[in-house]
Amino acid sequence: MQGIKTSICLLALVLVSCFQDDDTAGINDVSFVRFFLTTDANGDAIEYPVVITGAQAVTNFTKDNVLELKIPVALSYPMLDDEVTVTFAVEGQGDLDVTINPENTITFNQSRVVDTIFVTINERWDLEKAPQLTFELLSVSDPIVSLGMPDNNASNSSLIVGFGDPALQYGFATNRIEIDGTIGEKITFDVVLPQGYFPEEIHDDEIFNLTSGFEFAIDRLSQTPTKITYQVTISEDLQNDFLPFVSTLQLVESEDYQIAGITFLQIVKPVKTVRDVSTNPAAHFYNLDDEFHRTYGENWLYNSTRDQCEWSTFFAFSFPVVVDSEDENAVLYDDLGNDDPSDDIYHHAFKIGFDTPVNPDLTTNSFNLKRWFNNESSRSENSPGFNINPAIEFFPENGTSTTNGTVLVEQQIIAIGSTDGNSYAIEISGEGTYRETEPGLFEISLTFNAKNEELFGGTVSSEYLMYNQINYPEPLPLTNSNCVTPVDL
Repeated sequence: MQGIKTSICLLALVLVSCFQDDDTAGINDVSFVRFFLTTDANGDAIEYPVVITGAQAVTNFTKDNVLELKIPVALSYPMLDDEVTVTFAVEGQGDLDVTINPENTITFNQSRVVDTIFVTINERWDLEKAPQLTFELLSVSDPIVSLGMPDNNASNSSLIVGFGDPALQYGFATNRIEIDGTIGEKITFDVVLPQGYFPEEIHDDEIFNLTSGFEFAIDRLSQTPTKITYQVTISEDLQNDFLPFVSTLQLVESEDYQIAGITFLQIVKPVKTVRDVSTNPAAHFYNLDDEFHRTYGENWLYNSTRDQCEWSTFFAFSFPVVVDSEDENAVLYDDLGNDDPSDDIYHHAFKIGFDTPVNPDLTTNSFNLKRWFNNESSRSENSPGFNINPAIEFFPENGTSTTNGTVLVEQQIIAIGSTDGNSYAIEISGEGTYRETEPGLFEISLTFNAKNEELFGGTVSSEYLMYNQINYPEPLPLTNSNCVTPVDL
């Protein structure tokens, strides 16, 4: 192990309730100190001060990422008045290169009954050498305090940290960024590495593949333990309003880092068209006063039970697309009740997206895509493509109609994964029309396209009717129309 740095995290929380949950009933008048590393249902360390009721402090823990490990040490001392000092030792095996802070002493007082040992991983470990760290409480400055929890089969006076296969991953934070298309324009994007990474292993000139499009330069701006931020500088003039320009970046899988989640990033200069923002057709399809507002729809899909194509009813949570005030399609949504324009919220007058409310780990059923597949994962880390934002763009007739026009599905590459860990990049697009069929009820009719050689053998298309309200006319069956058969992932 390398040298020890001095850095103590000051944390304070009375853990009496936690101790009671951890089989300490009847010993609450006894003073003791112990390791208090707990884990969640996935076996991941719970970072103090987060406490999950009923979680047991472990004596063995396997670390399978390279993020900093925070080991809480808790003191139970009902009559604590003075500072208490505890020493500990760490024994390492397997040629581990780590930094441990503090070196060998932790302290407690009335306002801090939990101190933390930080373990930083400096280099990739060798699994064949069975690396592990053994922590042991050695002494305490107050003789009243016992080392470890008394009258318990697991006193937690020691802790073994083993090291497994880190299986490191990376992916883009988003799959699509729009630009104005001027020479020298700068935008940023993030590559996320949720399990951490070793900076010397990430070579910027090797992890990206420009599959198509216009030219630009990429430079690294900054990095955190789980994210690297890059800056793109546009090298071409893309000022033809009537043509779309798209450049596609693909992450390259390496020996040490697997691609997970979003693997393609498209940088898009869209076609520009004159539209009256006061028509604001997107606003008919969201309601931020109701976080569970839905767009409802019907999708012409094959039903294997009845061996026929039929309308499949679905809904997806719909939201506005937030833009800057300078965006030519921006409409003011909320000035937050003050005269300061810097915090005003603007929405795109002609775009909506589909996302999940409340829980960012979950996904919504954009375009009924969850029924296009079998064995799909609905978690956002595996299938971020089930949340599509932006998803649909409106083009009012003549740029001014308040009742009808055309729509486009935002062309982009989405990522859908299976429960088995497989991931697929699917290029989506589509077009259709929208109209107000009766006062307040808007209908979107569109053809949706999805392209993936492995899943579909190329491009498949499907028909949709979508509505901004739950009550809408029952659609008539289609004849001689596109019919998608769900596929196994």
